[in-house]
Amino acid sequence: MLIPLLLAITAPSQTASPLSDPPADPQTTQSEASADGSGPPKPAPAKIELPPSAGAKESKLKLGGAIRARYDLRFNDVRSDGARRTSSHLSFDTLLLTADYDSSVIFAAAQYRFYGGSFIYGRANGYDVYPGEVSFPMYAYVGAKLSAKDKVTIGLQPVPFDDRWWGSAFFNSLGFVVGMEEIYNLGISASHQGERAAFDIGFFPGAAPNAFGISRDSARFSVNLVRADGYVPRGIQTAERNMIVGRTRYQVPLSTTAKLTLTGSGWISSVRNFDTGRDGYRHAAAFSAKVEDGRWHGKLLAARQIIDPQGVGSDDRVSVGDYDASYNIAARGTMLFGEAGRSIDTGKLPFEFSLYGNYARFLKDRHGFRDSERLTLGAFWTDKATHRIRVWSDLMIGRNDPYVGAGQYISGAAQGGDNRIKTSLLILMGYYF
Repeated sequence: MLIPLLLAITAPSQTASPLSDPPADPQTTQSEASADGSGPPKPAPAKIELPPSAGAKESKLKLGGAIRARYDLRFNDVRSDGARRTSSHLSFDTLLLTADYDSSVIFAAAQYRFYGGSFIYGRANGYDVYPGEVSFPMYAYVGAKLSAKDKVTIGLQPVPFDDRWWGSAFFNSLGFVVGMEEIYNLGISASHQGERAAFDIGFFPGAAPNAFGISRDSARFSVNLVRADGYVPRGIQTAERNMIVGRTRYQVPLSTTAKLTLTGSGWISSVRNFDTGRDGYRHAAAFSAKVEDGRWHGKLLAARQIIDPQGVGSDDRVSVGDYDASYNIAARGTMLFGEAGRSIDTGKLPFEFSLYGNYARFLKDRHGFRDSERLTLGAFWTDKATHRIRVWSDLMIGRNDPYVGAGQYISGAAQGGDNRIKTSLLILMGYYF
């Protein structure tokens, strides 16, 4: 476990990753709109929730977006000769453009993102280094409100598997790394929101489309099963199809200020293997309990995932991709996640402030595969007046985590990396308009 090892940040130097490695840490981020009408767990930053209500009388079209920069301090980076070093980078992160529509019956939303021109998408990885070199849609959907409690949505939309954001960190959790958290796919869904119980069911014929980049199949936001790039050892060529995903929630009042939310989710699909021409499957399930009481919140989650890619030989790993890069993950494993956080009363100060900490561990079934884990300690800041200025600060301590530390990206979530603790600090600064 990582928690007893916080003092071991200065672990021995790690194996260097080749210069031809893909971007070392795809920019996983919490999004700014909510098709399911529910915001992320506290104290995650303010989101634009769509639709705001089923009783809206006037039609509204809102155009907006954001521009973000990032500062990375990496304590376990490497030089070209493999020697350990600490590196720091201040660079462009992304430009995102949004369009939101709402009326008494119809609602719709879309977001498109532009990346590139940063140290992550550098010349050593084959990029020409200009903003917009990598771009893709995050979501694009339209829906109808059948009643105050029921709606249907069609398009590229959030898959109803537990909360869309399991926690509050900008980089999400290891659940995102293995393709179970904040996934947007093409399909149709139906939702019912009762006084205490809520139900969601969706059918998704295919994953998010591959857009613009230099990878074979990974220019997309969500972590999907993909056709692996040539640099991925034992990479396989797959695509997920005919996904049926469902979720049920039930809220239990604990006091006048506290509530408990229990959530259960299931996911079944077919997996087409282009290498063998055979069809495999993906089965996943999750259960979580979340408590909210005033400024405090806490959550525990357990999820199980089994992917049978019907490959040649051993089916102990599968290739996934996002942010224009692909990597391997273990095909079978159990995810454990927990978070606690609190919003801070800042009095007359002009900003809002929240603290959070979460821990995730991916327990892999295959003997000899090293577990992946991540501890995140973070804070979120925004101005009280407009909420246009938003700043995330996340300290990430990981082991065999593709997003933390050099040399872990391609195989960290599969058989594991060098099994050493890695540490990095991310400060993400955005202006939303």
